[in-house]
Amino acid sequence: MKFLLLLMTFLVIYCDDSDQISPQEAEKEVIDNLTIEIKNLAGTSICSEEYSCYSVGIGAKPCGGFWEYIVYSNSIDIVTFLAKIETLNELEKEYNEKYSIQSDCFIAMPPSSITCVDGKCTAVFQ
Repeated sequence: MKFLLLLMTFLVIYCDDSDQISPQEAEKEVIDNLTIEIKNLAGTSICSEEYSCYSVGIGAKPCGGFWEYIVYSNSIDIVTFLAKIETLNELEKEYNEKYSIQSDCFIAMPPSSITCVDGKCTAVFQ
């Protein structure tokens, strides 16, 4: 009887643990979801004579610098947008340090210019 009880306890604990994700995976998921949210928000921005285009670096590479630059316009709530980017960059920097993350040390360059094409800000890299 004790063996059966011990076996059932082990199975319950084992099943519960198998459905869990690690703290590192959970933190990475938060970073990934915030990145998607930022890119989606930037994608809703429009450009015109009334709205100007800008670029901003997002993410924090372990070697320093940004993972990439995205373009957006002031047609969106840029205060909230830039606050989300600041949060993302800080979270990823802390994540990289906490888990000793490594990457290439390639430096992402900002766009050389930004144009408005069919109402959308478009980065130009040369």
